[in-house]
Amino acid sequence: MKNALIIDDEVDLCSLLSIQLKSMGVPNEYVNTIREAKVKFQENKYEIIFLDLNLTDGSGFEMLDFIKGYPKNQKVIVISAFDSERKKVIEQGADFFLPKPFTKKKVAEILDSI
Repeated sequence: MKNALIIDDEVDLCSLLSIQLKSMGVPNEYVNTIREAKVKFQENKYEIIFLDLNLTDGSGFEMLDFIKGYPKNQKVIVISAFDSERKKVIEQGADFFLPKPFTKKKVAEILDSI
C-alpha cells in the first residue's frame, strides 16, 4: 500500500485530499510548510508526494530540490493554480502536474497510473 504526504498551506484542501486518498486506500499525512515537509520527508518513507508550489515559508521548487538529494523512491505530484508552471515543474523533477482546482477523478487517474 502506498503512503502519501500532502504539502500545501491550504488546510481545507489538505483535509479534502486526505479524505479522498483514505477513501481510495492510500494512507497519508499532511503538512502546511516547507519546514514541516522536510522533517516528515526525512523521518518517513512516502511513495507519493502532493506538493503545492506556493507555500507560506517558501516555494515548492525548494522542496523539489530537497527531494533530489534522496533516492528517487517516490512520485511527486505538483499542485498549482498556475498552469504556466507545468513545464518547469516537470523539468525540475516532478512526475505529474495537477492543476487547481482539481477533481477527484483527476486524482484517481494519476494514482491509477502510478
